[in-house]
Amino acid sequence: MNKVVPIALDGVALAQLNDTDHRALVIDHNATATPFPSDKTIIDLFRDQVAHHPDDEAIRFGAATLTYRELDARSNQLTAYLASTGVGPGHIVVLFMEHSIEVVVAILGILKAGAAYVPLDAATPKGRIATILKDIRDGTDGTMPVTITQARLRSVIPPELADIFVLDADFGSISNQPDSSRASAAAPGEPAYIIFTSGSTGTPKGVVIEHRSLVNYIWWAARMYSSGERLAWPLFSSLAFDLTVTTLFTPLVTGGRIVVYLGDPGVQNMVVLKVVEDNAVDIIKLTPAHLGMIRNSAPATTRLRKFIVGGEDFKSELARDITKAIPHPVELYNEYGPTEATVGCMIHRFDIDEDRSGSVPIGVPAANTGIYVLDEMHRPTSPGVIGQLFIAGDGLARGYFHRPDLTEERFCTAADPRDGVSTLRLYATGDLARWNADGRLDFLGRADHQVKIGGTRIELGEIEARLLSYPQVEDCAVAVTSEDGVERLVAYYVSPAPVTVADLRAHLAEELLPSMIPTHYVRLKRMPLTSNGKIDRASLPQPTAENNEPAEDFEAPETETEKKLAALWGGLLKAQQIGRRDNFFELGGASLLVTRAMAQMRKAFGVDVQLRNLFERPTLAGLAELIDALRWAAASAAASSSNEPLEEIEL
Repeated sequence: MNKVVPIALDGVALAQLNDTDHRALVIDHNATATPFPSDKTIIDLFRDQVAHHPDDEAIRFGAATLTYRELDARSNQLTAYLASTGVGPGHIVVLFMEHSIEVVVAILGILKAGAAYVPLDAATPKGRIATILKDIRDGTDGTMPVTITQARLRSVIPPELADIFVLDADFGSISNQPDSSRASAAAPGEPAYIIFTSGSTGTPKGVVIEHRSLVNYIWWAARMYSSGERLAWPLFSSLAFDLTVTTLFTPLVTGGRIVVYLGDPGVQNMVVLKVVEDNAVDIIKLTPAHLGMIRNSAPATTRLRKFIVGGEDFKSELARDITKAIPHPVELYNEYGPTEATVGCMIHRFDIDEDRSGSVPIGVPAANTGIYVLDEMHRPTSPGVIGQLFIAGDGLARGYFHRPDLTEERFCTAADPRDGVSTLRLYATGDLARWNADGRLDFLGRADHQVKIGGTRIELGEIEARLLSYPQVEDCAVAVTSEDGVERLVAYYVSPAPVTVADLRAHLAEELLPSMIPTHYVRLKRMPLTSNGKIDRASLPQPTAENNEPAEDFEAPETETEKKLAALWGGLLKAQQIGRRDNFFELGGASLLVTRAMAQMRKAFGVDVQLRNLFERPTLAGLAELIDALRWAAASAAASSSNEPLEEIEL
């Protein structure tokens, strides 16, 4: 492989390590060699638990449960069915399902067949599904991939691009298959899963993770987080988000339990609070945005005592607040890692006595992982000097599916930073970091145009490419704005004639995930440019009431409650005008804003608006109608208790 194309670190002084720091940060810091069963697959580890705990509960979804023996048998039946259709080693099976017991059965069945699974979020639009299916077809000699789904989701899958298998509708075909164990066709060096992430060219890119890398990570995670305990883990986050890999496999290789939660993507925040309140799980992995919701709505009691935070920058203030909000001592971990390094490759356990502001460190390397901060010449940097973060070790992905060019660009064989003589396979993360005085790594953000919103990795270039495909958009840029701790996407565009925001949103939604749809839209006469002709992103204006394009189908608030609620939302969402049909979440109502909205609405209207009310009635008119009903009910109850006539409600 060729040398990685370095990412420029403009304005950063280059400084090489002295001998003492080189030994401490490059050699000793990366002394992470740890034995793990590299000759086994994740299925082998699962079957070990089936043998040890056959009659113990493995998974629960509402009142439905399966023991380890039953989960093994059900997945054996699916494996037999898949094998009868020709699915085996080297095949790729797409998984497009909502959370359920069956989705775990499907993953195990696919892996036992020796195939790799490709998880898609249940909210993935049809256009994006088609793009991924075409990529898989083109990367497998024109073979249409088997796609396992549910009856409710079948219509979203283009039938000309997939061999569709509807798991719930075709259950009879599976149940007739033998449930006895058969030799697993999986192999340590073969792919276990492929996760498609946002791509800068406008096309999602698939990251290929082999069984050996998955086993290395899960073996480490089981010892780091479970410590010999058999814990209950909640399955609530998207299967297409590699954070979920921890929640899915760690319990199954430690004799623990998966507790499944179902929630539409738009109400996932509500599901997080349900997980906390349920008292059914011991440990949870989530993003800082979700943790912020728990901080503001922590229950009086909860069974949770371990929190793993990942997916985006984790602030120390939030870490301290959550340790105070939970009524008992908790373990709080910050786990860092790109999808290309199998979920997580660094860890820091937060100590409430840490005297630091800013971000929680990303810590020290995981087992069998090398972490290097290198300058533009690929030399290790001194403490306090910013460099690009490179990763080595058993957790590295095979590469990108059907993208040898991108694999060659981001993965390389280079001189080993430890001795400068031998060679080492490295992954260039594009993340900026520096060693702090404690010998731990501080994460400093991205060096390119990749961002994370709500834990989802987003290539701004992919959004820009889709925006440019709209006929009247001549030029565009997408940026992130942060107000009151809430990050939102802003689309800037140049068009010869006005374009409605509704049309732009609809065009983007055909191909992009909901998390990739900008909140604000700013029309410019021309893009600001730097002296070398590139878009000057630093000069893009902040969205304001004056330049933020309103939706053309605006329907003004009518009732006094609607007007008052619109003013409240406008202040929170920084929106120029809010109409009756506007949706709180589509306007940018992120998790941090939800809790603020709830508090302000309760104060403004004097009624107990519940979180579920906002998710069930997210439009201005719908929520205003509910608020009026709640106020009327409260006034009626007060009048009945005092036997006084009901007075007109003041707004």
